[in-house]
Formats: sequence, C-alpha cells, structure tokens
Amino acid sequence: MLKHSRRRALGLLIAAGIGIRLVPGASRALAAGEAEEPETTEDMEEAEEAESDEVECYDSKDFGPWKAQASDRSAGARLGEVPVLNPKACDLTIELQVNTDFDAKIFITGNPDELPEDFLIKPENRLIAKTAAGKVTVDEQLCGNCTDIYDDQVSVVLPLATAPLFRDEDSVELVIRLAGKEADCRFKVDTVTLRKALDWADERRDALAKERDDDKCVSPEGCFITTACCEVLGLGDDCFELRALRRYRDEVLAKQPGGVSDIARYYAQAPRILAGLSTQTRETRLLSVYARFVLPAAIAARLGLNRLAYRLYVRMLDELAPDMLTGAEQAPRPLR
Repeated sequence: MLKHSRRRALGLLIAAGIGIRLVPGASRALAAGEAEEPETTEDMEEAEEAESDEVECYDSKDFGPWKAQASDRSAGARLGEVPVLNPKACDLTIELQVNTDFDAKIFITGNPDELPEDFLIKPENRLIAKTAAGKVTVDEQLCGNCTDIYDDQVSVVLPLATAPLFRDEDSVELVIRLAGKEADCRFKVDTVTLRKALDWADERRDALAKERDDDKCVSPEGCFITTACCEVLGLGDDCFELRALRRYRDEVLAKQPGGVSDIARYYAQAPRILAGLSTQTRETRLLSVYARFVLPAAIAARLGLNRLAYRLYVRMLDELAPDMLTGAEQAPRPLR
C-alpha cells in the first residue's frame, strides 16, 4: 500500500507539471471561474456512487464506408476517410462524424507546419458546402467554430446549414479553401448511405437502452487502458481516476457531435493495445502511462478542463497506438 501511495503521489506531481505545460492559462481560467461550481462532498459521493453502478451498452455496424455507432444514450455515424476529389492538388485528409440530428463535425489532418492556430483562424480560410448539383449553400470562415487544434489536426463543428444537405441530398461536396493555396481541397460525401447508418444507430440506441434497463448488456470497461493502469496501482473500480473519466465520457463527450463515435473507436482499439504490451515491460509501461496521462486527464476532467483532458488522452493513444495498430488506425482521436 505504501508503494501504491508513493506512486500515486508521484503521479500527482507529474500531473501538475503536465497541466501547467499544456495549458499555460489553466490557473487563470480557474481563477476566472471556468471550472464548475464546487460541489459538496456529499453531492460528489452520491453522484459518483450512482455513476459507478451504471452499465454502458455499445454497438456498431458498417454501412459501406460509414460506420454506424450507438450507445444506450446516443447514436451517430463516422466516415473514417472522406474521398478527396482532387488528390494531386490536396494534401489534407478529413474524417466526418454525424449524429442522428444531422449535427456534424469534421477532423482535418495535414502537415502540422501548415496548420498552426494563428493561420487557421484567418478569415480567408473558408469552409464551403455544395449540393449534389453544385449549388453553394454554406461559405463560412473555416475556424468559425473550431473546437480543438492539435498538432496536425483541427476539429471543426459544421454550421447548422449543412444539416439539410445531409438529410435531403444524395451527396454533398465539402470544400476547404486555405489562404495561399492554389487549389481548394474538395471532398465528396455519400449521404444516402449515411442516412441508412443513422437510422440503424437510432433504432439500436433505443434497443441498447432497454437492454441496459433489463441488465442484459455487459459493460466493456474491464479491459480499458485506464482500468489496467489503476489495477497495476492496486486502485479499485471506484477510484477517483475511473470515476472522473467515466463522468467526462458520459456527461461531456457522449453529448458532443460525434462523441459516441469517438468512444466506440476507443473501445475497439484499447483491448488490442493492451494485448500487445510485452509481459516483461507491461507494469512499467502502464505505470508511466498512468503518471503522464491517466491521472492528469482525470484531474483535468474533474476541474472542468475538458480540452486538456482530451489532449492528454489523445497523446496517450498517439504514443501507444503506433506499436499495436496499423494503417489508418494509427491516428485515433478518442476523447475531446
């Protein structure tokens, strides 16, 4: 137990250092009231006890290039790589996530030297959406609603005006225009298959909710990286770290556009990452992951610093995934 306490204390110190380095304004944000209003100890304990008793249900199904993904709380679909219409002129790739209300988010990936934040926020950079017939219905500043800019990737919540396109058109063309580039990046989205995926996800969400109420679904939490790290430390299933990150997952991430897709992707990849860890170095590796990523992310989530919690978990998977996964799987963005 003493060994576990010392390890956890070390993790707290490292967590503080990481938080300051990643978010220089974190202390100012907290002072300004960015975090949630403090709860009483009794309120926190009651909420965490109720949360730890919940069982989550998840499922997914492929519809052509789209993957429909559902939980007992939310539903959506993900297009892992949107076909680019002019690959010789475009060096960007995008992923697309859409929920059953047709709210959508795209993840743009490119050369990190060409996607710095001070460049992306320029009004000359545009996001354009066209109907199947080529009519422009959206032409807005690209980062009018960027939710996260991380190294080589930027997340953009699409304007509400794109929802009718996904709901009614046979296909949609998304265009990214970057200042200084000779050619736009043009992407085609198959919305007919998207609607089939969303219909399935919507029905599956209701079925999963009933399965949860009937205690017929099994939570997949036991094989996750966070749980494995906490087990190495001798921490129980109701420890602070697991409660904080589950709460972030269910109350923050799952309610965002594309959040259920992020969660489902993590569920699919985490067991494979764990299975690939060498038995000789497994404990040491998990202790390092706990100290540098899991505990800092849990603290950030508990303080309401959701963007920091997302960045930490992304960096964790970016470090672990290349050793265990191949191809497009090497760039997961599971939490935001």
